[in-house]
Amino acid sequence: MTRQKPLGVQISHMLQVRGVEVIFGIPGVHNIEMYRGIQEAGITHILARHEQGAGFMADGYARATGKP
Repeated sequence: MTRQKPLGVQISHMLQVRGVEVIFGIPGVHNIEMYRGIQEAGITHILARHEQGAGFMADGYARATGKP
């Protein structure tokens, strides 16, 4: 029997397959499995001090680079 990866890890790998290279956010109890997947998938994480700041950072990154 093979052990299935947690959903958060699967989501992180799906993002990587779709071209996501950088993620902005705040790790916490509600998304820790996704953050484990981010590391596994080789995605760079940029820590924000506030959720709204993370949203603005992601928007600026997307506009400047044309990447998701």
